Amino acid sequence: MTMTVGSAYQQAYGDILSLARSKLAHEQAPISAITLAHEVYLGLRERSDLRFESRVKFLAYASRAMRSLLVDMARERLAQKRSAELLPLTVGEEVIDHGGGTPEQMLSMNQAMDRLGQIDERLLRVAEMRAVLGMELADIAQALDLSEPTIKRDWKRAKAFLYETLEGRP
Repeated sequence: MTMTVGSAYQQAYGDILSLARSKLAHEQAPISAITLAHEVYLGLRERSDLRFESRVKFLAYASRAMRSLLVDMARERLAQKRSAELLPLTVGEEVIDHGGGTPEQMLSMNQAMDRLGQIDERLLRVAEMRAVLGMELADIAQALDLSEPTIKRDWKRAKAFLYETLEGRP
């Protein structure tokens, strides 16, 4: 049985809210976890064509929406050109830690993830689910219909690529 965005969101609301809280716990981003969770829903609800086989598959899809929202927020903050008022922003402690982040670092992460997606779409999906939503490897494996050891290898490769890209290595 497949679920619409509304029913999938309803089933996964607690998970999305927990993940949003976890994501924003280390950031002083100008958005609350509840607002971030609701913005994810608002962005997806207009897509009446979307159907999900499970809660985990919905969470995998929602990770892209959350990443997009966070990147858009970083762009807006940069556009304000008030660097003295910029608040730290980070993307997944496991991926990069430069003592908190800035919108510039968020945009750099987005560019690195875009490059990763050009090389290997599956690695990008694993990185989005792990770094943006903080999903567990077992849940990512279920969402992508792959084994957990494969996801562990993919995460290791994706993380290495992101580190190298963000540190300015070719």
